[in-house]
Amino acid sequence: MWIAGFLVVTLSSTLTLAQFPRVCVTAEGLRSGQCCPSLTGLAGDECGSSIGRGQCVSIAADTRRHGPQYPYAGRDDRESEEEYHADEHSREAGICETLDQAKRTVHPDLVICTRRYQEVFGPDGNTPQFENVTIYNYFVWSHYYSVSKTYLGPGQTSFGGVDFSHEGPGFVTWHRFHLLQLERDIQDMLRDPTFALPYWNFAIGGSECDICTDDLLGARSAFDRNSISSNSVFSQWRVICERVDDYDTLGTICNSTETSPIRRNPAGNVARPMVQKLPEPKDVLDCLELNTFDTPPYYSTSSESFRNTIEGYSAPHGTYDPVIRSLHNLAHLFLNGTGGQTHLSPNDPIFVLLHTFTDAVFDEWLRRHQPGQIVYPEENAPIGHNRRFNMVPFWPPVTNAEMFVSAPESLGYSYEVQWPNRPFTLSEIITIAIVSAVLLVVVVGAVVACAMRDRSYRTADALEPLLGETYRRYSEDDRRLAKSQSVV
Repeated sequence: MWIAGFLVVTLSSTLTLAQFPRVCVTAEGLRSGQCCPSLTGLAGDECGSSIGRGQCVSIAADTRRHGPQYPYAGRDDRESEEEYHADEHSREAGICETLDQAKRTVHPDLVICTRRYQEVFGPDGNTPQFENVTIYNYFVWSHYYSVSKTYLGPGQTSFGGVDFSHEGPGFVTWHRFHLLQLERDIQDMLRDPTFALPYWNFAIGGSECDICTDDLLGARSAFDRNSISSNSVFSQWRVICERVDDYDTLGTICNSTETSPIRRNPAGNVARPMVQKLPEPKDVLDCLELNTFDTPPYYSTSSESFRNTIEGYSAPHGTYDPVIRSLHNLAHLFLNGTGGQTHLSPNDPIFVLLHTFTDAVFDEWLRRHQPGQIVYPEENAPIGHNRRFNMVPFWPPVTNAEMFVSAPESLGYSYEVQWPNRPFTLSEIITIAIVSAVLLVVVVGAVVACAMRDRSYRTADALEPLLGETYRRYSEDDRRLAKSQSVV
């Protein structure tokens, strides 16, 4: 099921490279860590402050301890996420056409960095290494950047035990802002502030992908089970960020070069039967009933954790099991292709609809449990996942805490979802049966009593004429006697 849902350039003391506003991609701006252009062209009007567009401010980075999963310091540009931010600037169309337009439209405000900070000024030391990127490919690139390994130097194996958007409390908050940024970029592209991303309720069970049709996200090709039908516009899409070995051995960063087609074969992984079926509605119900947002070590090994369960590293009822893959993870693995590989998965547009439903589950959990930000770990979560950490690599610098809020009340969107109801347990069924039987006996008894009473009334009515006649004779004699006496 799929349904439709839902500034400022900053001064930073420690520069972290990721996405950049075009106006700030200069050697001077990169070296100084400051870029506060005037939007109106007037002196002293940094960042459009005179029209309320923004202001030039310092950005604070989270300095609290993170978990032990990342053992380095000063080796990764993402360790201290203090960044710049660009200015925030429909026609109605189907979601497929809209996503395709975003795939082909160059982002008007942002460019991406293609080298690490040590090499960002280019061979001549004065040519910043940035590239244009389309709106949708930027969505893909930012996800890749958040999960990429830490480059430790030539000849050294890159460190893979780092992930700024998964395996930690920030999984739900990071992906929420990821979706919001895409939605807002598309709204700007369409000049339609009412555009909303749809969701795919993947918790339907079975082995069929109900949105994998040519009028939606693309059917399976009749010629290659791992490809998308040529009748779908998505068969023409090409992925980016595929050359992981180059990134890890050469220290480069994914650029906007498109390579292979999207691969997808729903339920086709015969080597792993457990990922050949989608999650069940009951899985969502179990997950929503978990009371605790996250538990130590705030990682993919957490148990009785709503976050680890919706992410899919725990069983739906919350117990951690290294073999289990459920909910979000299971839906990705079910797709069996591009969508099942973390660094590539957003290249398949199903990613968008899969994650909007995951966000809907998150927001429903917030609505039911009303936890408050205090339940989100302030420290000791994996790097990037502490409550006040600026999420990598978003503009403006936005913390996990800012996305740990009710969407309808604080972010201006909501989901219309018919959440599954829990079936009765055996003991509840027995209790209901006993109560029903007692009520039935009472009702039958009442009916029988009424019937007997009615029968007695009918018997009395049948005798009444004889008695009535006798009474009438008595009364006639009385009347005659009374009359004669009167005459006398």
